[in-house]
Amino acid sequence: MPEIINKIYEKITDIFMKFIKKCDEISEKIYEKTGNKINVALIIGIIIFAFFVFIFVKAILGIVFGKLRSGDF
Repeated sequence: MPEIINKIYEKITDIFMKFIKKCDEISEKIYEKTGNKINVALIIGIIIFAFFVFIFVKAILGIVFGKLRSGDF
């Protein structure tokens, strides 16, 4: 069982490191062309975080409004 978990962990870290490397390459290209340093990985991270927060809040509000509508609350 630990072997499977280690394989999954290695696969996830490989994908994450490729993603970070690609974002760094894009940031370098932007810096070369414009002279502005823009952290692409941070921007993508903020977008993903905001998306998960939106989904979480929508789920919580759905549960609360469902309880209020049914009168169980």
